[in-house]
Amino acid sequence: MATYPIFLCHVWSIEDGMERINSLMADYARKSGTDFQYEFRSVSKDDPVQFLRSNKALIDAIETQMNECCCVVLLAGVYEEYKRWANIEFDAARKLKVPLVLIQAADPKFTSYKEKRAADVIVGWNETELGEAIEKFAKKNKIIK
Repeated sequence: MATYPIFLCHVWSIEDGMERINSLMADYARKSGTDFQYEFRSVSKDDPVQFLRSNKALIDAIETQMNECCCVVLLAGVYEEYKRWANIEFDAARKLKVPLVLIQAADPKFTSYKEKRAADVIVGWNETELGEAIEKFAKKNKIIK
């Protein structure tokens, strides 16, 4: 049994984001016929580090969580609204060499150039595309056996 520790970008913590991504992942686990397990990691939107004047504490918190993950999953089309967090998450993924899976849930014209450039792979809002991208691009040494 392999468990994929996945870093969820900040945007998933708003509204029903966690339920939506959880539903996609659970559907893939059920439909794939494999023993696909996952666990999500992130920095909480309620974490006090986000309110500090310096980004250093937020960067450290994100890097600490992300370093244990096999990939990062980001929802496309929200860059402008979450620019501060997104830039830190993009930089951390690049620095730690953690692959970034970008989910394009809406029209691709809403996906920013920065999001596209940061992504290792872009998938649609589809459990099979997402699950297969995670399995393909995941850092193998971070998967929990």
